[in-house]
Amino acid sequence: MKRLRQVLYFLSSHWWQVLLVTALNFASFTLLFSLEARFETLTGQPVYDTQNALTPALLRDQLGLYQGEARQAYFLFAAYDFIFPFVAALFVAVLLTWLLRINPTRLAKRLLNWNLPLYAFIGTLFDWMENISLLTVLGYGSTAPVFWVNAAILFKRLKLIGLSVSFTTLFVIAIFTIITWLRHTWKNRSQLLTEAP
Repeated sequence: MKRLRQVLYFLSSHWWQVLLVTALNFASFTLLFSLEARFETLTGQPVYDTQNALTPALLRDQLGLYQGEARQAYFLFAAYDFIFPFVAALFVAVLLTWLLRINPTRLAKRLLNWNLPLYAFIGTLFDWMENISLLTVLGYGSTAPVFWVNAAILFKRLKLIGLSVSFTTLFVIAIFTIITWLRHTWKNRSQLLTEAP
């Protein structure tokens, strides 16, 4: 936890580092969806991981698609999907850290001390658990236990909630920082006008 926090502080030290992390995130997105596109070309369906409305019944109905070349394409996607969620969470966490560091208010400092940016990684943990559950289901095939099928759906729902909370938090902190900056700019401008001869 302490080391991850140090990484966030380092990557948010300069605006160009934040831009590099942003570029890395978009490159990571591009690679992920190119891997999914290969699977979709072979099966006509997106991978389980990106089907937000997936249900236990739909999961079982689509098991037959994960055979042969499509199965290998999915395993390649799944392997990368253990890296991608961390990169995406790192992007959100670095932006949150940067926004809070440039915000001069006491509240911003408190949120940093409470490690608010680290909460972006909760969604990553749920994503990894979803991946493990889905791979276990595929390992069993049509005889997959109900427990693992339901676990995959549960972790998917928790992942989506985590992502929603992370991006909502990022939006709120961004607005908070912009308003703070505008207030300080207006206050400084008013003082200059008052002090002018």
